[in-house]
This record gives sequence, structure tokens and C-alpha cells, in this order.
Amino acid sequence: MGIIWARAIILTFLCFCLSSNVAFSQRINWEQRVDDLVETNDGDIVLTAVGDMIFNREITGIEDSPYQNLYRIIEASDIGFGNLEMSLNEKPELQKGVYNFRRGRDFGWEILKLGINLVGIANNHAFDYGPEGLLDDMRILRQSGIAFAGGGKTLADAQAPVYKQVGRTRIALLSFMSGADWDKADPNEPSISVINAPRVFLDGNDGIDGRGVPAPLASDVRAMEDAIATAKRNADIVLVAYHLHWVSHSRAYSLPNKVPPHQQLMLRRAIDAGADAILGSGPHVLRGIEMYKGKPIFYSLGDFIYQYRTTDIPEIHWNRDQQQDVREEFDTIVARMTIRDKQISKIQLVPVASEMTGPRTGSPSLARGEDSERILKTIVDLSADFGTKIEVNGWYGEVQPN
Repeated sequence: MGIIWARAIILTFLCFCLSSNVAFSQRINWEQRVDDLVETNDGDIVLTAVGDMIFNREITGIEDSPYQNLYRIIEASDIGFGNLEMSLNEKPELQKGVYNFRRGRDFGWEILKLGINLVGIANNHAFDYGPEGLLDDMRILRQSGIAFAGGGKTLADAQAPVYKQVGRTRIALLSFMSGADWDKADPNEPSISVINAPRVFLDGNDGIDGRGVPAPLASDVRAMEDAIATAKRNADIVLVAYHLHWVSHSRAYSLPNKVPPHQQLMLRRAIDAGADAILGSGPHVLRGIEMYKGKPIFYSLGDFIYQYRTTDIPEIHWNRDQQQDVREEFDTIVARMTIRDKQISKIQLVPVASEMTGPRTGSPSLARGEDSERILKTIVDLSADFGTKIEVNGWYGEVQPN
């Protein structure tokens, strides 16, 4: 009888501990946590940067707190940046290729409502709807009050910076895409800013049989450096959005999630030319952060919004074998940078997770618990390869100066 009572007491105690932990988790005031994070000092300017954005449905109307708390972090910033890897246009009949991402005119307001008011458009989906689609995209962005760089009526326009004035600080954005043998049209026609990097094939025992090595064209790299130098003469802070559409989406393609050597060399040259921060996108996974000469290079900010599937496909397809969708494609961060005295003085990393199945697939929300721990560990480990130290402050990370 005594043994039975002892077991009952132990079971009661364990249930109490479990319920206490659940209650403690529920008592966490996430609204207050976000309020504390976004609180700024007088004179500070806050820039938030996210990675690839592929929309096919609105997200700001989702009322669940993990979504709304994330959106508040972006909305509270002075500048919200993202790579718009899709087109806003009213010309669906111009669709080209297989993967085409488009929303209509009204969706510009959804992007702005999210807190994104600055985008890069130099990427591999800029011409999904041809030159007319690109022109329509730029027109809708202007009408929506969203500044952009990387595209233009001519190549010179595409390579030019766009400027945002916040108080007494002027911020410039340049946007470039790097890819293999991108077909450059007439420079007087609608264009995006491209750094061509054709593959060079080597003979001998180089270990890369048949794959080749990317070799950015020197003339394109010099054009990038000249554009950065021009922007730096006219702005206090220069941001460079760099879209590398080259390698793996993830381990789903059996390729390592590493920064290609040519990318590191080229983006260091961008810093040398005057860039204050590099905002990388394209691989659809997170990559590490390097602090080069005290300036951050985000080699890839991953997928912020990854709604590449439509909502009307059968449920069986939502739950299909995950051969091409892996968790790391839906894990990302929001980089929150504080600008003080015209210098980036603080970098905070907020973990973000998206659902992988169902109608909210690819819609970002504030990561919690195990999701948060996993994402922060990923960015800490990837950044350690560059000697970058990230301190984890509970639910977010902070890059330490080198």
C-alpha cells in the first residue's frame, strides 16, 4: 500500500511540474518582448532586412500572435528591406517559362502594410513577364510608395542607386544579380543590374568534373564597384542587395550550404568600394554572416516569404513526400540593424519560421521554443566559419563587433 501511495505522490509531483512548465510558457509576454526589442533611443534609425519574398496570398491579416508580433518588428523600423523575387503586374498573358510569380496592382499595398518600403528587384524572376512586365512592376512599386533598385528602363537606370532620407541620414540601395550567362539585352531597353559569372571549366584533377567554376566578368565587377563608389559620395549608408542565383536550394539537392569562394571575394570587394552592408539572397537557405572590416555581409538571408505553391491544390499535394521541401528552406531571420551617428552600431537577429504544409505554407511567423533554438544555432554555426560571434539573448541573437 505504501508503494502505491509513493507512486501516486511521484506522479502528482511530475504532473505539477509539467503543468507548471506549460503555464510558465503560456505566461511569457511576447508582446512585451517585442516592445522591448523595438524600443529605440532618440536619433537612432532602424533598418530591418529580410530575404526572398515570393507571395501568392496576403499575410498581414493573419491574427495569430506569432505572425502579428513578427510584423510589428518590421513595421516599427524606419526602413524595411526585402528581395522581391516576383513581379507585380497586370499582364498575366505575358507569362514566360515554368516558374512565374506574379500578383496584381493591389498587392503593393500588402507589401507596404507589412513594413517593407525598400526592395531589390535584380533577380532571376524579374523578367518572368518580359520587359513589359518589368516596366509594370516598377510602375506599381512607385505608385505603392515602395522604393526599389536593380531595375530600370535602361541598364544605366538599373545600375543606379535609390536613396531614402531618414532624418539627417541618407541611405542608398543598390541591387545586383549574379548568374551564369545572363542574356544582356540592348542597354537602352528595360533591364536589371547583372554581374555575369559564366562557368569556366578546368582540366585535370580538380574535383569538379563537368561542373565548372563561376568566374564573374571583370567589367561587371568594376561596374558594381563604380556604382557603389558613386552611391557612397551621395549617401551616409550604402546597402548592396546581392542575389546569387547559382547553387542549391538546400540539402534537398545534395549540395552543401556553403558560400562559394567567388561570392566571398566579390562581396568583400563591394565593402572595399564603400558598401556598409551586404544583403544577400538567392540560395533559398540561410548562410553565414561575415563581419568584414567591421561591416556585415549577410551571405544569404534565406526565404522570408516562400509561397511558391498555390492554395487551391489538393490536400494530398500539401502533404506529399518532402523531397524538395526541407525545413531549412523555411527557417530564416530578420536582421535588425540600428544606425547611430551614421554608422551601423547594432545588429540583432530575430529567428523566423514558416509552416511547410497547409494553406499557410511559406507564411512567416516569430519562431519560438525549439524552432527558435534551431534557427539561432544554425546562424551561429554558419557565421562561426567567418569568425563572427553571435550572442544568443534568449529568443534572439546579437552580432558581436570584431
